[in-house]
Order: sequence, then structure tokens, then C-alpha cells
Amino acid sequence: GEGIVQLVEEGKATGEEMRQLLKEYLEPMIAANVDYLVLGCTHYPYLMPMLLELLPRHVKIIDSGEAVARQTKSILEQQHLTNPLKTKPSNLFYSNGDIKVMQQILANQFTVKKLHF
Repeated sequence: GEGIVQLVEEGKATGEEMRQLLKEYLEPMIAANVDYLVLGCTHYPYLMPMLLELLPRHVKIIDSGEAVARQTKSILEQQHLTNPLKTKPSNLFYSNGDIKVMQQILANQFTVKKLHF
């Protein structure tokens, strides 16, 4: 939905502005007796707590992220690009947006650098 990604990237995934925007998108779905909601964007899992609160209990939420991760792993294995040494990796994240928001999303557990185009 329009506006959701922007709010997540601004660090406002749990605020009142997001709640109102989600209500606008979800109310017609709830009225149509939706059974499943598929999260088709990498930003949407951050909305899970609010979605669980706003949706009726019978609605199943399907997060495509796990399937994408499994497929990514499969491709890496097919191309022999996995880490054969089983050493602990170091993780470095790049963001073209506000790195403070990315650090907040990652709970300050990883290094985030600004990506300049």
C-alpha cells in the first residue's frame, strides 16, 4: 500500500500514523471476509504486531520472506557460494536512506553504512 514503505523507512512502523494507514487498507479486506493476507514486500514483516492486532483472529498472515530466504540459500548452494569454512560471518548492511532507522530496525546489532550512488 502507498505510504507504508515510507513510514517503515522513517522508523514509524509502530506509530499512530501507521495504525491509521493500515486501518484504511485493512477495513475493506475485513469487510470482504478476507481469509489470508500475503505480505509481498520486505518492509511488511515489521508490521506484524500491528497486523495481528488489527486483523480478526481467523485471518492467516503469510510472510513470503521465509520462502525467499530458502530460495536464496538454494541458489547459493547450487552456485557453490556458501561459506565452506563455516566461520562466523561478519555482517555489514548498507542503506540509501537514514542509517539511524536501519540501525533501529536491526536493534543496533550490526554495522550500517550509508550507500552513496
